[in-house]
Amino acid sequence: MLQESLLGSTAGEGLLAAAARVAEAIERGPEHDPVLIRGLHGGAAGALLAGWAAGPGAGGTALLVTADRKDAEQLADDLEVWLGAGSAVYLPQQDVLAFDRNSPEPAMVGDFFVGLERIRAGSGRIIVTSLPALRQRIMAPHTFERALLRLKTGKIQDPDELCAALVQRGYRPAGLVAKVGDFARRGGMIDVFTPGEHPLRIEFFDDEIVSIRHFSVTTQRTTARGTEALILPVSHLLLDDDAVLGCLARVEERLLESGAPPDDDDFLHDLQARLEDRLVDDGLESYLPWLGPTATVADYLPVGTHVFWVDPVRLKEHSELLDQELPRLREGRLEHEAILPDLEELVEPAARLEHAGFRHTLVAGGWIVGDEAAAWLAEAPRQDVAFQTSGQDLRGGGAEALAERLRENAAEGRASLVVCDNKGQAERLIELLLDEGEVPAEALPRVGTLSAGFDWPEARLTVITDHEFFQRYRRPVRVRHRSSGLVKERASLRPGEYVVHLEYGIGRFRGMKVITVEGADRECLELEYGDGGKVFVPVENIDQIERYSTDQGANPPLARLGSGSWLKVKGRARKAIRAMAAELMEIYAVRKAQPGFAFPADTHLQRALEDSFLYEETPDQLTAITETKRDMEDTQPMDRLVCGDVGFGKTEVAIRAAFKAVTSGKQVAVLCPTTLLAQQHGETFGERFRDYPVRVEVLSRFRTPAEQKEILQRCADGKVDVLVGTHRLLSRDVKFKDLGLLVIDEEQRFGVRHKERIKELKRQVDVITLSATPIPRTLYLALMGARDMSLINTPPRDRLPIHTEICTFSRQVLVEAILREVHRGGQVFFVHNRVQTIEGVAQLIREHLPHVRVAWAHGQMQEEKLERIMLDFLDHKFDVLVATAIIESGLDMPRVNTIIIDRADRFGLAQLYQLRGRVGRSNHRAFAYLMTPPGERLTPDARRRLAALEEFQALGSGYHIAMRDLEIRGAGNLLGEEQHGHMEAIGFDLYCRLLEETVAELQGGGGVAPLDVKVEMRVSAYLPDDYVGDPQQKMDLYRRVARMRNPEGCARLAEEFKDRYGLLPAPVENLLTVQRLRILAGQAGIQEIKATRQGLDFFFAGGQEPAPPIIQGLMAKGPRGLKFKAIDQFIMKMPAAREEHLAAAAVMLERVLALRDKE
Repeated sequence: MLQESLLGSTAGEGLLAAAARVAEAIERGPEHDPVLIRGLHGGAAGALLAGWAAGPGAGGTALLVTADRKDAEQLADDLEVWLGAGSAVYLPQQDVLAFDRNSPEPAMVGDFFVGLERIRAGSGRIIVTSLPALRQRIMAPHTFERALLRLKTGKIQDPDELCAALVQRGYRPAGLVAKVGDFARRGGMIDVFTPGEHPLRIEFFDDEIVSIRHFSVTTQRTTARGTEALILPVSHLLLDDDAVLGCLARVEERLLESGAPPDDDDFLHDLQARLEDRLVDDGLESYLPWLGPTATVADYLPVGTHVFWVDPVRLKEHSELLDQELPRLREGRLEHEAILPDLEELVEPAARLEHAGFRHTLVAGGWIVGDEAAAWLAEAPRQDVAFQTSGQDLRGGGAEALAERLRENAAEGRASLVVCDNKGQAERLIELLLDEGEVPAEALPRVGTLSAGFDWPEARLTVITDHEFFQRYRRPVRVRHRSSGLVKERASLRPGEYVVHLEYGIGRFRGMKVITVEGADRECLELEYGDGGKVFVPVENIDQIERYSTDQGANPPLARLGSGSWLKVKGRARKAIRAMAAELMEIYAVRKAQPGFAFPADTHLQRALEDSFLYEETPDQLTAITETKRDMEDTQPMDRLVCGDVGFGKTEVAIRAAFKAVTSGKQVAVLCPTTLLAQQHGETFGERFRDYPVRVEVLSRFRTPAEQKEILQRCADGKVDVLVGTHRLLSRDVKFKDLGLLVIDEEQRFGVRHKERIKELKRQVDVITLSATPIPRTLYLALMGARDMSLINTPPRDRLPIHTEICTFSRQVLVEAILREVHRGGQVFFVHNRVQTIEGVAQLIREHLPHVRVAWAHGQMQEEKLERIMLDFLDHKFDVLVATAIIESGLDMPRVNTIIIDRADRFGLAQLYQLRGRVGRSNHRAFAYLMTPPGERLTPDARRRLAALEEFQALGSGYHIAMRDLEIRGAGNLLGEEQHGHMEAIGFDLYCRLLEETVAELQGGGGVAPLDVKVEMRVSAYLPDDYVGDPQQKMDLYRRVARMRNPEGCARLAEEFKDRYGLLPAPVENLLTVQRLRILAGQAGIQEIKATRQGLDFFFAGGQEPAPPIIQGLMAKGPRGLKFKAIDQFIMKMPAAREEHLAAAAVMLERVLALRDKE
């Protein structure tokens, strides 16, 4: 049924009448004769197909096939707008081609199988896919049925067998489940991230499933409970024993037939090892036909399915392109692998797509009878249904013209549907229209994300989309939930890593060790020191240890136990930190004392702009925006630093601040380090402010002297609201009538002279500085009291890790990477940093891939030519841009999802990191290739840089390891050279800790650390390996326990442990109880609790001794035999049996605190 909220009766009837003509033509003709529907332009095809699906003549199943993934996504989204969410089954084209050396992303395979299961179960009638997805051979229906894992509470299921079955279906074991395809086993718990939004947590009692729950990836806590679950595969391969043996037999048979040389034994052994280990990666899917029966999507559909072939010309063009390129990819693989299945075994020939049992219909815009380019099916269409439609012609953003068109349509009895991407844009457009006079209420804009508008006189319907009307970029609608979106700090230590103990200094971590003392098991961290010294640190004191890290990757000398040198080093660092913190806070205080302009609170225009943001803000981004606007509304001048990774949304923070300034009557200057970035910011700001009376100009070398002069004059007259530019903005001839906000992007990239001029400007106006050099959260927390900083550490939702490969320069890899990206509708950056040979590289790519559109660009080009090439590339007029490192800074091109960096060994880590950040800005998996010259030895430093970049592919822990030297370099830039030396001496983490304590102390808050309490009990208190097996998680949990500062938090942790790992064993309960005792003892002024043979001794800290009324209260209500001693230290002695020590200590501490509260 068509959505009544979108269409009134007039439009709905017109659309259904048009669809009825199509249904009649399909039913009237012979079964095997294709029907042609033509004249459908803009978004009319989606509307008509939705009308056909909603009409009475549409029985059975329909398959809609487009030429590529982008068209399929748009058509599926359009159908869901017309028919309602979930009405279309979308089968995504995989992000790699057949015979690719890379395996498809598990989440995308999972999405494909979600759709396939809906078809199989009969819950999906309208199916949308692309031609490459339809031609790709997949597992046969009966294999797919075997690949489904059905679980139910009460079912007997061996957990070991379940884990083995998951591996056979493409799942990979992980310490912590964070993305689709991960699974983790912890004792009687198995977490599985199946395709969909929330992963599963399956709890066993022995081999019985006792509970099935969904949980949040972010918190790892349960969100919902159920009794049944269906686990879909995340690989196209089902690697059970029969399949593996069958494949190896086929490979041996084909090797014998081909007469392959004996040295191919290595290939066979390697393939056998990968299959036996179930390693579904490196393009193992190419062997699918030898692992069992295969099929295509068509084999999952019932006889009589209606197949709609959308845009036959493009279908034929794409199909022929596949037929040309896939054999080349196969040949490239055969250079390294002895044998592969034939092309037709993996990819269905186009000639076999016209299934006899289906009804075929061609859907086209323009149509030329007899045109060979449109001869997609073997039979020419015998029946022709022609419509007169046109694409949306109303563009340019003129509200007056739009209002007039809506009134005209209403007068002629035609329906108008104006759709906007979100509520904010709809409300803003309604405001603009109502300013132009009366507009029919039913024609007012509403929310709906259609790909394109159209005019259809016969259906009495005009559809207008806001993104075409305002001529702006449209966000992709289809979103998959794959990952947590959170970057977590790595808390674990690896054996062999250097650490710093607050008391003992720099040592080497040797591992975790369970030691038994007087019958009680305790887990300790074993630290090695100079001259063979060893220290065993109980896990409850883990917060005394920090990782030793510097940006030099140095091997520091180990401290010697008992020597005083460490105390001297720490003392010098603490003294320097104190001096620097005092200076920072003095500057901060002086600036806060200066008068500034207090911007008014948000207006309705501000709210409308923010509602029109095309993406979902991340929590960190919202915090940064709130903090920035709060600073602007304050009477003191703002100087806020916003740090965040590339592509994490810093620019949007600046855009909202700029808009707030402009709507308050102030001007804004945006300062950028490069011309290209200035140009990009100019376009971004202009695009966001398009619907509002805000004038944005760009001052850079892309402008002629005459244009620059005119812009400067208008700026001085107050006729420019936002001026974006390079260091040209810092020239003395640049005058503002009323500058209110300065936005600085990447301040560290400006020279000393420019920085001095920036300092002058900072004294007069509010300033927001954006930095993509990562600053660690620890430093951010330490400096919070001395600098206004915002940290954006959360990647946008559905941001995927960038697949990074280091390889020698290879034409096969080059061809494969470019073809993969072009076939999925994307673009490629090829970075070649030599201007003299850049044109030759572009020519090399053209020779290998004649159909690919290639351009080249570098900083020595004429300004107009460079600007034109960059704009054409942004408009997708080219597929590949060969460029120097000028693309490094801040360019935002979401369609570019592959980057190839030539001579990657010549770039620094920070530069490689920035270059790689140019891709991966959408919800598609991005690829980065770091190419080095074949046969040339790399320097150890170059090898380390490249390995570091390859290591931090994930958005999780590995990211933090390899980012360390970048972060510390960023911290050094922020704090200066002298402080950098102290970071080296004591390690970065301890430096941040001391800085945090110092800042808090200078602010009058005293030390940040609570009273350090020692609890010595003869109880086993630790996390057993069979409860938490992953060392990284275990270390993280120990730190969380040690840093807990209130008893309620211990109770919450106990609940979390139970939820994530199962019932608490006695050692875990004891661990949490000991921490609770430490917290209560600290609050009571007790610094040590010690178990003795007679009971418990409580040692009070100096100055914290209990007052006489408390002692009297304890004597009156305490246990018999309670004693107090006060010689060198005040001690309370309490009799208690050993098995009651924990409970007795808790009762006594609570009594002490209750008596203190009464005082």
